[in-house]
Amino acid sequence: MTPVPIPSRPTSWASLRRPALCAFLAGLAAAAVSVCLPNQYRSEARILSDAGHAGGGSAQRTGVWAPTAPPEVPASREEGPTVIYVDILKSRRMAEQLLLQEYEYGDRRWRFGRRRRTRGTLLQYLGAANVDRAMGPLRTLLAVQRDPKSGLLTISAETRAPELSLQVVRKAAENLRDFLVEFSQAAGKNKARFTQGRLEEVQARYRELGRAFQAFQDANRNWETSPAPSVRSRGAQMKGDLDLWQQVVTNLTLNHEQALLEAQNDTQTLLLMDPGSLPLEKSRPARALIVFAAAAAAGAGSWAYRNRAVLANRIFAKEPAP
Repeated sequence: MTPVPIPSRPTSWASLRRPALCAFLAGLAAAAVSVCLPNQYRSEARILSDAGHAGGGSAQRTGVWAPTAPPEVPASREEGPTVIYVDILKSRRMAEQLLLQEYEYGDRRWRFGRRRRTRGTLLQYLGAANVDRAMGPLRTLLAVQRDPKSGLLTISAETRAPELSLQVVRKAAENLRDFLVEFSQAAGKNKARFTQGRLEEVQARYRELGRAFQAFQDANRNWETSPAPSVRSRGAQMKGDLDLWQQVVTNLTLNHEQALLEAQNDTQTLLLMDPGSLPLEKSRPARALIVFAAAAAAGAGSWAYRNRAVLANRIFAKEPAP
């Protein structure tokens, strides 16, 4: 029985007709599908680094915000305030605040679908049952990137609704600012809270001594010139105690005001360079790229299938014996 010879290569351009047809049909199907896909819109907010300056007293003492590179070397800013910003924005606390916040926006699930006004949480937009299941989709929706040289932090959100993307980005920057204010003012507020409580106790004791001394004066008029030594001694002691506690009240009041000023001075400032803008142009899908990739894959697959014998012969051909 005579074996069928295996061609070494395609013999004519006719072998490309079917792959070309397959590529055309695949591209046409990909175009039909991609046209129906909803447009995605990206909004971005940019936060500057502090250019080498720590935010304030308590933050500087903890070393959290202090960069490793001096201000005059901006090209080596591998560390700095915006490094911790990335971890803060990716924390569960920030994720819950974004997911449970209500937004109002216009949304359409398909490109040619009916646009409807929607009000709801980001959790409802993602279609997740709880926060745990929404953490993965949220990482895809919200991206945080940092330039290691300049320290510039970029927060971007990509959704089907331009308004929603803008609101999510601004809410993330707002939550970051609130966290920084709360964290940087924690030491000063704790001191102010302690001095406030102590001041209330001292003021109560001072008023109690004042009432007792007033009652003593009412019962012993001109006690300073009284012939009874015990009366003069008791009056002098009560007056000294009252003056002492008045001085304590004054000092605690000054310390309380100083603590409030320290808390304000320690406030970490968020240098927001770009608060985000309403996107007018879509960011994806790249429909032309989808069509081209589908057509190329279908054409190459069809050509490889029709010429599988040639390809197998070239790949698995035995080397001639020496």
